[in-house]
Amino acid sequence: MYTGDRAVGEGITMRISVFYDHITQARQQTNKSLAQLLEVCRNWGIEGLEINYTQLQSGGGRLRRELRRAGLSISCIYEFYDFTHDSDLKQAKKHVDLAARVGAGKVLIVPGFLEEQEAGELEDIYISGSEAVARYMESHASTCQVRDALRELVVYGQGKGVKITLEDFDGHTSPCARMLSLKWLMEQVPGLGFTLDMGNFAYSGEDVEEAYELLKPYIVHVHCKDRGTEEGGLACVPTGGGYLPVRELVTRLKVQGYDGYLAIEHFDAPDQFEYIRRSAEFLKSICQRG
Repeated sequence: MYTGDRAVGEGITMRISVFYDHITQARQQTNKSLAQLLEVCRNWGIEGLEINYTQLQSGGGRLRRELRRAGLSISCIYEFYDFTHDSDLKQAKKHVDLAARVGAGKVLIVPGFLEEQEAGELEDIYISGSEAVARYMESHASTCQVRDALRELVVYGQGKGVKITLEDFDGHTSPCARMLSLKWLMEQVPGLGFTLDMGNFAYSGEDVEEAYELLKPYIVHVHCKDRGTEEGGLACVPTGGGYLPVRELVTRLKVQGYDGYLAIEHFDAPDQFEYIRRSAEFLKSICQRG
């Protein structure tokens, strides 16, 4: 959360987390047990897990006991919804309830997707600037429905001590894919937080440092996704192993006063075990600097 710039490292403690999906993929790739992998992650300096709501719910008490034994917290719980077409918040409120029960202070909502035509219209409007984007968002039922659902969910989360967040999602039909539409949603939904995904603005052809400056007052959570130059500049690489300014952004977060999690993210890595190790080593080296 933005608290005003301060001297680098002054009273700031950032922690490292990793996606549970990466752990499950590492199990398949290495044949190590869940307990072994969780212990290794903890030894590498990882303190939390990002986990899908459905995964956590289906894992039940057994999964939560495994996490407690390994000394790992749940840093954030995420889930996909269809608020662009369906405003029913029943499951989303259960999502928030579960986060409150397990002590996860944040949930990440992927609120739905626009129709192809709508997404194309919004993309064309971006060249005209923030006011044009705001007019578009205000004039379409799908985006207004997302706004209204989030308003209600944020109030519900506040009553449970859980922060509702959106990220810059890497999908061209997402109403949250680009910085100006995200800024509109942040302004329209008081109390909504922003999960900065360092790698996803590249998907939309936007500069992550420019997006950071625009959205930094709303940052409450961070995904440290890096990108490689292959696959159109979107290749999966360990955090710190690509071309994005991850080190510089983490340093800015320190100055900003951010004291939350830095979540390692590299879905579908060919060697998750090694990627997690390298990512944790890189982030730990930054976090430990004064």
